[in-house]
Amino acid sequence: MKKLNCNEVVDNLSCYVDGDGAADLRAGLESHILRCGRCRAILESTRQTLQILHDCEPFPVPLQVSARLYSRLQEVLYSK
Repeated sequence: MKKLNCNEVVDNLSCYVDGDGAADLRAGLESHILRCGRCRAILESTRQTLQILHDCEPFPVPLQVSARLYSRLQEVLYSK
């Protein structure tokens, strides 16, 4: 099992939370999270955020807000 650093943990956190990823990667993530309070806090806050989003009822977004959001997303995604 490869020892992971904090950046590698954050890069792979999504697959860990989703239950995906190879067994050796998951073991490396778990080992690091047990030792690292910062990454443990990131994992817990990610889980809490996902739970809040899961529990939240959908709501309508005003058209102006939606248009600004999509415009900004296009700027960010296509400027690279």
